[in-house]
Amino acid sequence: MKSKRRQTIVLVVVFSVLVNAVAWIAPLLGGSPASPGPGFILWGTAPMLVSLLLRAVTRDWSDLGIRPAIRKNVVWYIVSFFALPIIMVMTLFLGISVSATSISNFSLGQYLQTSLIALPIFFIFAIFEEVGWRGYLAPKLASLGINSYIAAVLVGIVWASWHLPYIRVLTWVYSSEDLASFIPRYYLVCFALSLPLGEIRNITGTFWPAVLMHTSANSFGHTLSAEYVTVAAGMDYLGSISTGLFFIALVLLLGVTINRWRLRQSTPSPLPA
Repeated sequence: MKSKRRQTIVLVVVFSVLVNAVAWIAPLLGGSPASPGPGFILWGTAPMLVSLLLRAVTRDWSDLGIRPAIRKNVVWYIVSFFALPIIMVMTLFLGISVSATSISNFSLGQYLQTSLIALPIFFIFAIFEEVGWRGYLAPKLASLGINSYIAAVLVGIVWASWHLPYIRVLTWVYSSEDLASFIPRYYLVCFALSLPLGEIRNITGTFWPAVLMHTSANSFGHTLSAEYVTVAAGMDYLGSISTGLFFIALVLLLGVTINRWRLRQSTPSPLPA
């Protein structure tokens, strides 16, 4: 058992180092979201490629979680699809209430049309990421018996760091805020998101709900932010619907709620006296 635990720790470290090494090499090969090239494609697929490489080398596919098990987990798929868009709308209204954000020229039909067109593209990129984050890193940490919150911190650090080489050009993540103030908050965002995503992975045993949650957040959130929402100068830290403190707090509340529900479900009921 000790040797298995040591091997898992080594694999977690190797995965984390390799995925970020590839991420920093990728920009040297060219490409961007506006003009995808070999480097940008390598960066986007790095979490999946590194995780599959390590699984192939170790011949360990047991905890990949590739079976969707939709019938068994239909409620969690519904939660995964709607949770973050709802939180983003709540964040928007909180921002409006304190004059941190505003919305203009909103058309529900046009908004849904644009978001749904973007859905397949973000779905593909979500698979590239989630096969690594929730298909490899999260279950490996869970197998070590690490506290869910600590595991979310560790996944969040690796996840946020992987974004850094392209952070300036990921317009659905970063706009024009000073990087020195944005990056620490972005690590907090990735930790916050890793908590509900990791909890749902623990409950369902598959990474597909995480793919769905990741997809819906990017598709509906990016469209809303890019086309209709304006954040007041200097208020990104509070009002951004994807990285602001209102958003972070609501996502953490979601993660804590799911965590407590899961722990209650796994605690045996006391025997009657």
